[in-house]
Amino acid sequence: MVTHGMVIMPQYEKKSLSDIVVAYVKNRILSGVLKSGDKLTEADISSELSTSRAPVREAMRILNEQGIVSFSPRRGNQVLEMSPQEVLEVFDIRITLEIQILHILSTQPILQEKDYQELHQMTMQMQKGEQQCSTNEERVFLLNTLDLAFHRYLWNASESSRRAQILEGLFYQLLIVMNQNIVSLGTFEEKAQEHLQILNALKTNQPPLVSEAFMQHLHKYVNATLANSK
Repeated sequence: MVTHGMVIMPQYEKKSLSDIVVAYVKNRILSGVLKSGDKLTEADISSELSTSRAPVREAMRILNEQGIVSFSPRRGNQVLEMSPQEVLEVFDIRITLEIQILHILSTQPILQEKDYQELHQMTMQMQKGEQQCSTNEERVFLLNTLDLAFHRYLWNASESSRRAQILEGLFYQLLIVMNQNIVSLGTFEEKAQEHLQILNALKTNQPPLVSEAFMQHLHKYVNATLANSK
């Protein structure tokens, strides 16, 4: 993502064509454009990105494996749809895996001062996010991108690569549902304060405090998302 100046929305780097399509779909989820059940038409995407359909098909396969896109012969490719029970199950899985990661980080000397500084900088960037955006799409994209960046930093710091890979997929699955009503995403200030509470808890090296701060953060998403899905 390019953040210098007032450029908020993503710039696509030179990658394989299928990687570009995957990034394109994920960025449209991050910006709140794609929601549960939305159709993903190969012809439309290939036209939008000026590419052939082959890399689009490969990207759909990758996104299907990540649980972000579903396919059926009748409907074709579409953004994942989940029942309230399935949403709750995904939240439960994410909470379980992320608490395991936070336990590792709060019981082992992994995070150093430079890590705390980097994470603190992310919370400050989130706190200033509202004033950087001129459109609602930019606002949603930046809020979600900064949220993902904070959590991804912790996932990767734990060196739990498989948990990190699974958690990234779960993040997008839940975001698709939350895009049904972006109010459930919260505000820059709210999310910044919640991240700061997680960060301050990590500095204490006390797993119960870390878990409590994280649970308070996630439960706000759970309650807002399930309320909107009824």
